[in-house]
Amino acid sequence: MRPLKVDFAPARRPIAALVVWGALCAVATIGLGVGAWQAWERRTDLVARAAADSAEIARLRESLRVRADRAAEAAVPPAYARDALAVARTAAFPLQPVLRSLETVAVEGVRVSAIELNATRGGADVTLEFDDYKALLAYLELLNEGEAVPRWSLVRAEAAGARRQATIRSVWP
Repeated sequence: MRPLKVDFAPARRPIAALVVWGALCAVATIGLGVGAWQAWERRTDLVARAAADSAEIARLRESLRVRADRAAEAAVPPAYARDALAVARTAAFPLQPVLRSLETVAVEGVRVSAIELNATRGGADVTLEFDDYKALLAYLELLNEGEAVPRWSLVRAEAAGARRQATIRSVWP
């Protein structure tokens, strides 16, 4: 018997395919590296620009604050400011409580002859005609009844013959 001699084909190595595959991987790696480097450069530029913009915003805010402070110092109230303030105080004056307190109190021999409201002072002056001082003091006590601190006070009382007049004043917050 003759020995059987079998020749196996030599193993082929696809060298060309490996070279192509290696070249493609190298090109892809280089491309990704270049893309990453460019992205990093853009990021660095954006961070620097954001820092510069932030510094510029802070500088502009400080400049605006300084200008606003100078303008506030140099500002002169308009000519109508005092009158506008007087109108606002008059509008805010508690007219109803003043009148209500005067209307609810009645004492025989005391009559209200004039009411003067002074909104800038926050008070009211009331001129009274009275028959005797006892009635005047009773009227004043009734006006202040129920108040923690007396709101109404006697400013003056004078008698000229048969005519007697008094002025009382109140302060309203």
